[in-house]
Amino acid sequence: MSESETKDKPNSDVADFIEWVKVNKINLILVIPIFILFITAFLSFTNRAQWILNILLFTFVLFIGALSLDLEVGSVGLPNFGKVAFFALGAYISSLTYTAGVPLPIGVAFALIVCGFFGFIIAIPTVKLRADYFAIMTIAGAEVIRFLLQNEERYFYFKGTPLISNSIKTDFVALFNGKIEIFETLGLGIVRQWHILLVIIFALISLFVYWIVEEIRKSPYGRTLRAIREDDITVTSVGKNVYRFRWQVTTFAGVLAGLAGVMYGIVLAAFEHGDFRPFLTFELFVFIIIGGLGNSRGVFAGVLLVQVYIRAAQADIIKKGISLRLFPEMDIFGDLFNWLQLDIIINPDNTRLIILGTILILFLLFKPQGLIPEPRTNNSKYLNLVPEEVKKRSDDAIKARQSLTEKARLTGEELDETGE
Repeated sequence: MSESETKDKPNSDVADFIEWVKVNKINLILVIPIFILFITAFLSFTNRAQWILNILLFTFVLFIGALSLDLEVGSVGLPNFGKVAFFALGAYISSLTYTAGVPLPIGVAFALIVCGFFGFIIAIPTVKLRADYFAIMTIAGAEVIRFLLQNEERYFYFKGTPLISNSIKTDFVALFNGKIEIFETLGLGIVRQWHILLVIIFALISLFVYWIVEEIRKSPYGRTLRAIREDDITVTSVGKNVYRFRWQVTTFAGVLAGLAGVMYGIVLAAFEHGDFRPFLTFELFVFIIIGGLGNSRGVFAGVLLVQVYIRAAQADIIKKGISLRLFPEMDIFGDLFNWLQLDIIINPDNTRLIILGTILILFLLFKPQGLIPEPRTNNSKYLNLVPEEVKKRSDDAIKARQSLTEKARLTGEELDETGE
């Protein structure tokens, strides 16, 4: 390597780094402050291991819930704003059946069946609606479920109180206390053992769900879903029943959200209807938009970052907030201008909604593809396998469908599923 090339290499590295910073500036604006919050909170806690375990537990639970939402929004274009209802059904049914003496696996299976059936029932009248009306209907459905849980004392109250308390943790402590040798050797208490086992089990469940979702995305079925998201008219014109695909996805996503609700109820141990408000659905949307729609790895990155921020903001040292003075003290004319002094205390915990909303707006404006963009599929190899005659028929069908759609728009007529 010549001397001139050696001198130019550092300059090239610096230029590449500057270019990388420019491309990823939105990512850095999000990641760096959260990393600083994490380090500050981590150093301030005395029980750091338990804090990390809590972050992991909620990350795995909400990751499954966010994946279920991303299947609907990111894969098929259905904004389900009633996702919290499936969380509530999964948590309530699994906890109440277990408390009634039903074995946990049977109670969980029953909860998933109910959640899938509820997703199917919601899908029947709504999948034919436009995205905005679909969102309104799912919000209404979620609120119906929440008010049922709040007011129907016969079925959803426990011993006359709305507080549902499952005894899964208590039974675990009674059954395994002092019997897990590896944990006893490490000197871990029974409560710490419970949380470590939960993290391991939830991590395995999350990996399994991630694998299933990725297999769906990579399959011809997943490519059809993406085609429906991009242009459902074209998909209909080639003979696919768009509505059938939509209610299938809504049903399966309901099962996944119910599973997340079961795990959520186990982590909380005690909960009530107030723990399942629409804000939980808003959080799921924040996860998938920040991480990247249609990308499971991006969804996990979004969940992890937001959970680190939420848990770090609850540390006492950060709860004190950051004090800002907009105007300095003025000695001019005595205290005449002291009323201009304005102290603002920014508390990352109390202003969580404002901060998350601001981050969401920034990503929608400047980086709508998220932290990890959706991988684009190269379909050229599949198109080369299609005979020219089939391509021509498909193009003719698309043009005919577009012509009928334009005619219907001008005349006010409605087209059925077959485009007639």
